Amino acid sequence: MKHVSMHVASLTLDDNNPRHAKQTANDTESIAALFEKGPEKLIRLARDIIQHGINPTELVVCMVDGDRNVVLEGNRRVAALKLLHNPKLAPTENLRRRIAAIAKSGEVPRRLTCVMADNRLQAEHWIKIRHTGENGGVGVVRWSTSEASRFGGRSTPTEKARLFTDAVCDWFPDDEEFLSNVHAVRDARITNLGRMIADPTVRNRLGIAFDGDVVLRNFPRGKVRPILTQLFADFAGPVSVDQIKTKRQREKYLEGVESILPKLSDRLDEPEKFSKYSTGDESSLDKIQGDDAEKDNKKPRRKRPDFEKKLFQNVTLSNVSLRTSEVLEEAKTINIEDKPNTAAIMVRAVVDIVTTDVAAQLGWKRNQDTLKGRIGAVLHQVDPDKTDAALSDARRFSQQDDGALVLKTLHTFVHSWQSHPLTVEVRKLSMAYSPLLQKADQLLEKKKR
Repeated sequence: MKHVSMHVASLTLDDNNPRHAKQTANDTESIAALFEKGPEKLIRLARDIIQHGINPTELVVCMVDGDRNVVLEGNRRVAALKLLHNPKLAPTENLRRRIAAIAKSGEVPRRLTCVMADNRLQAEHWIKIRHTGENGGVGVVRWSTSEASRFGGRSTPTEKARLFTDAVCDWFPDDEEFLSNVHAVRDARITNLGRMIADPTVRNRLGIAFDGDVVLRNFPRGKVRPILTQLFADFAGPVSVDQIKTKRQREKYLEGVESILPKLSDRLDEPEKFSKYSTGDESSLDKIQGDDAEKDNKKPRRKRPDFEKKLFQNVTLSNVSLRTSEVLEEAKTINIEDKPNTAAIMVRAVVDIVTTDVAAQLGWKRNQDTLKGRIGAVLHQVDPDKTDAALSDARRFSQQDDGALVLKTLHTFVHSWQSHPLTVEVRKLSMAYSPLLQKADQLLEKKKR
């Protein structure tokens, strides 16, 4: 099979696409059939193409059929491109308007690199393993929850905002007016929303959190619906970036909607999760496509290990001062589920005390004015080449300024009365900083020799 550059207009969607229940007569019918499978998915794909271009890691596969270049693999991508070039191909006026608005926001690619197959049979093997699951490792091996979380943890506030809008669309699929505002914010004011939900105080008051590429909702849908409806109406309309730029302005906004914020008494025992990795009927990151693959690979629900129940459960410090060691041992008695507020405060306290103790014993003077500086100094000494994978989360959380669990989150747990720490956040922070504490103690032992 050879690679050729094709103009989008010269490509014809497959009228025998397995995604369609019956054969289609033309591109218009094929596009309508794709919208029937899930209009929001095709809209998101069109928007992603405008924002990031065509995925260079996956090529469209075509074959010549008479005077047509039929798309065998990549029909959704080609359909999205055709819509962006001609929104009138969409089956409803609402969809036409939305596609047209997306098309105006950037440059639409006109050509695609395609792989030309001689016939369907030649392409069959590659298409099958692309769409029927892992197939014992021959197909696409999906990331586990932890793998996806590690990757997604590097997301920017804007990317988190996009994920949040995906979650909201999933939670309230039938409220057209509400979703209209959600789409308006996503298309035109996504950075404003990102600035808003990057604030840990805002996330706590809304009852949402992020665990990698998973959105956690800590209240029932009905309890968050009023505030989310108001939030997206405001951001689609009168609220500009100048009104939520500072932390005080964001707090003022929350004060103005205090009456419709969810009440702590309504908090769920366990948060409900939304993941962008879940599609169709899938409900978790680990679900595998394909009936046979699902039967072969289905795993029992993982039981949470004991070390995740209490703070710094596996950490033992023998070279720090006696009081520092005592503080850690007392912190290790705190059950995260039972006392999330105390646990959250003690995560920051223990990390601060240990890094301060190490610096004092070793006589460090530079970068000791802030907690970020003290943690950074320890990281530099124990992992100067930044190659220790065990310290990657501690480095990311402590040295980056944007994200869900950065240092300002720890500060907020201590200093903000509006902050309501989530057990998943506290547990993740405890596990992230545990290797740092252990290696800091080992550094003291090494330096004292």
